[in-house]
Amino acid sequence: MKKNSAFATTCLWDLSKSLTATYGNDKGGKIFNSAESILCEEFLRVNDRSNKMIGRHICRNILPGFACYRAMLDAGICGPEAVEFVRTQLCRSAERMERLCKRLSSKKYAYGLIRIIIGGALKYGYPKQGWTVAILENNKERIRFDITSCLYCEELQERGALELCPAFCDTDVVSYGPLAPAVIFKREGTLAQTGVKCDFCFENGTISK
Repeated sequence: MKKNSAFATTCLWDLSKSLTATYGNDKGGKIFNSAESILCEEFLRVNDRSNKMIGRHICRNILPGFACYRAMLDAGICGPEAVEFVRTQLCRSAERMERLCKRLSSKKYAYGLIRIIIGGALKYGYPKQGWTVAILENNKERIRFDITSCLYCEELQERGALELCPAFCDTDVVSYGPLAPAVIFKREGTLAQTGVKCDFCFENGTISK
């Protein structure tokens, strides 16, 4: 990918390579160029809700995923195929967290560390301007919270692409699933799928049942 690409500092920094590997140099290159044009246009109308972290989520994650998806649809690729392609790319971007969690999977201190990380993430990484979060439990056995409004759902719905949102949700499973057996990540559903809530649960796997 060219160094000055609009995707270079986003979660889909390697998109050009992935598109050409999947669809060939000609078609893949055209899709990428279209996606880049869409992304640049979207950057011009970002509403960060007066919060830098909101802007980071939108510019680094949401808009790149949407731009790729939109360009693929415009190229005649069917919706399910386009969603699956973007999902795969987003999950690849979560591999760094996946590796960290895998290293923690056998550590006795993993739950305590994850408890600190989740607490910080909810406080600073998911501000109230973009998410509504209800903490249900936070103790030595489990961390449990519900999200009833989500920036990702809202931004994608505004662009007529809510069907793409589950692709972003799947990165949570990729990231936190490898914590087992030290920490067990559970989720029954997401706001994008049910329209109700995303339920998150991290259980301490080192506590005897």
